[in-house]
Amino acid sequence: MKSLAGLLLALALGGCVTLTPAQEQSVSEIRAFADETARVYGVSRISVLVGSNIEGVGGSYRRGFFTVSTPMLNSRHRDSVVAHEMAHYLLDHDRPLAGTMMYDWTREQEQRELAANAKAVEVLVRVRRLPEERALSLVYDHLLSFNWLVGEKRTVIPWGHLHPCEEMVDLLRRFPAHRAWTDGLECSGGARGPAVVPAAAPPAAPDAASAGVIVQSYFTNRPPAASAPLRESDPASLPRAFQTFDRSRDFQVSLFLGVRPGPRPLRVISRWYDETGAERRVVTRTVESAAAGATWAWHTHTVPMWELRPYPGRWKAKIWVDEAAVGEWSFSLAR
Repeated sequence: MKSLAGLLLALALGGCVTLTPAQEQSVSEIRAFADETARVYGVSRISVLVGSNIEGVGGSYRRGFFTVSTPMLNSRHRDSVVAHEMAHYLLDHDRPLAGTMMYDWTREQEQRELAANAKAVEVLVRVRRLPEERALSLVYDHLLSFNWLVGEKRTVIPWGHLHPCEEMVDLLRRFPAHRAWTDGLECSGGARGPAVVPAAAPPAAPDAASAGVIVQSYFTNRPPAASAPLRESDPASLPRAFQTFDRSRDFQVSLFLGVRPGPRPLRVISRWYDETGAERRVVTRTVESAAAGATWAWHTHTVPMWELRPYPGRWKAKIWVDEAAVGEWSFSLAR
């Protein structure tokens, strides 16, 4: 097998693909994922290629080659796509389709895609060592996003795939042990609960509360962009607050914090606990300084929904600043 540099062939319709350092790092991680899959399953290693963007296709497996599109390199769905294509390889989906008519080929390819969705969960468990519920949530997350794109007519369904909602129903039905948290999700085959209504944005913190290191603190489903002009005196400029999140409709949960900077950088740690008290995530970030003219710096800790989705109910996030506990905040994941 050639070296990594030799295998990372840049394939574009019109020429070479130039990768950013972050994309090159992602390709390296994909290569390691593919190699570890081969080791765990005792099969031959396959080559990883980087291709230009193809509408509706994040990755593909053909004849011993896994090709990933450049937009997928920095996507939150990257690992799900890699696991799905590795599943095609492990399931020997290179073999010719049976039948003699296009209808037969289409039906067989649809069954292959359903099988690859389920096998991808196993790959994530065995190779990435995710708990099965999180692996299932990650694959579901990818199909859910694709379902929204199809519904908004922003993409098309590739040949050989059922409608993504049908694929989601099939995927969740293959894992009946997880029905306690999958029932009621969008395209789960079960009834959906009422829509989650966001709370109004909270007012600016009162003077008494602003004496501490934490000036603002609440949860939101959309953290502000890095360049967002947030103003202490204008609550409308702050992200909207949520108390309850929809496990199918929200991409993430972000704890929005207004932190009063000190004379040196502050280390802020959030530990996230589900309803049972199990710690599910730890986020660590550093606050350097506030913007010119501001008395506090905005700061967010974000956890993707695929990590939270399997554990509906009441959550708590406990915050430490420079090893000192400063409080805890809670939110709910609708069942």
